[in-house]
Amino acid sequence: MNKPTKSPSHNPLYYILLGIGCAALVGWFYLMRQLELMEWMAQLGPETHKGSMNLLAVMLWMVPALVLWKYYLRWLNQRFDIGGQYDDDRHNAQYQQDSKKPTETKDNHRR
Repeated sequence: MNKPTKSPSHNPLYYILLGIGCAALVGWFYLMRQLELMEWMAQLGPETHKGSMNLLAVMLWMVPALVLWKYYLRWLNQRFDIGGQYDDDRHNAQYQQDSKKPTETKDNHRR
């Protein structure tokens, strides 16, 4: 039976800053509610599509906040030296690995 691995504990400041970032995302959403963006967007479409227009308003409003969240997390992880692999790093590594493979010719495929 395998023992569960204990994850390394991080600096408490990391968790505080992570919580502040989450609170900022929630605050950004509530700012949209205060500005009544959803109601304004719902008026642009027909009454039967009010829910779809609300969803569209949320998606459009949250895009800048989520992009900022992405870079904030990267900065936070670098600041506290938290390891991991980002998707673009994994993609670049795969691309480099594929480019090093020799190209196969018809001579290599003789039967």
